[in-house]
Amino acid sequence: MAGAGTPANWSDVETRAARVDKVNPGEIQEVARQFDEASRNAGDHTAGLTSAAAPLQDGGVWDGPAADAFFDYVAKVAAAGNKVKDKLDEVARELTSLQETLSNLKRQIQSTKEDARTAIDNRNNEAEGRIQAARSAMQAFQNGERDAAPSPTAEEILQTTDEQNKRTASDAATRIDELLAQSNQAISRAQELMKTEVDGGFASVPPPGSSGSQVQATGGISDGSGGGGSGGGGSSGGGASGGGGLGPSGGPPTSGPPPGNVDQWIREAIKILQANGIPVTEENIDEIWTIIEKESGGDPHAINNWDSNAAKGTPSKGLMQCIDPTFEAYKLPGHDDIYNPVDNIIAGVRYTFDRYGGFEGHPGLASMASGGGYQGY
Repeated sequence: MAGAGTPANWSDVETRAARVDKVNPGEIQEVARQFDEASRNAGDHTAGLTSAAAPLQDGGVWDGPAADAFFDYVAKVAAAGNKVKDKLDEVARELTSLQETLSNLKRQIQSTKEDARTAIDNRNNEAEGRIQAARSAMQAFQNGERDAAPSPTAEEILQTTDEQNKRTASDAATRIDELLAQSNQAISRAQELMKTEVDGGFASVPPPGSSGSQVQATGGISDGSGGGGSGGGGSSGGGASGGGGLGPSGGPPTSGPPPGNVDQWIREAIKILQANGIPVTEENIDEIWTIIEKESGGDPHAINNWDSNAAKGTPSKGLMQCIDPTFEAYKLPGHDDIYNPVDNIIAGVRYTFDRYGGFEGHPGLASMASGGGYQGY
């Protein structure tokens, strides 16, 4: 190559620029389209639910306390549906913005690389002419045909050009680093938005007739040895007897939910369980998630106040719907709060392994695996 050639640090520019080669903004836009479509579907379902219930409510076909509870439930589901739709819209907009941002940054990175390459090539071509002239002048000086040696010499021109080329490459690499940082920030924003749970979404809606906590029809964990489903198959053991009650641990705290989300609580519980010899791994996250979803809807303060366990004074509580005697039997030292999501998961998983040998024997998961509905454990 003419002039000083390619600077030694040009590979830094190539390496950095190559990091965006696999970025495909078109694929991101397709994901944004899917979120937008999901938003429209959510809106359609919400509107359909509201429309279906309207004739019953507006026409006076059904009234009374049960009807009021049902219509209130429909309204809450519709409101939650709107929250979900808004969330999907927000993600779609963020992904569209991300696609545009990455497309622009990718163009800027390519342009920065090309501009630096052009500047180096032009400088080399210009320097080559000066180098050849300096060499000819030096030859003439050495032959006695001129009085003084050329200044700068060919070697000095070559050195100066190489230093300038290295500076151009270094500046380009720095600029590309800045653009890559902007890309990573845009990607991180989109990822955080997609990971954030929907505040006021479907998981926040209690079933009709409940006292405000999310109560599923499964009944949660029973400490009895009889039967499969825990809602009535086994005895509830200790705790208050007859006439209901909240059991030794009392009702749920009045404060809001603890920090974190269900995925984080599960992962923390898994680490503690592993440290205590329970053969559970992150591959079991989906099984634990499913149990939690079916038992409590993800509410750490959920309490079942209607089934046979509740009638005996030991209602099922928390994420995995443990009753107090079972929680006390399967909790680990230092994890004594039934309403603490991590503590509740620990007890629920230890119970599952002790009674059913693992998740494969869990009656709810086994039933779903064979095409049936979820069953309590």
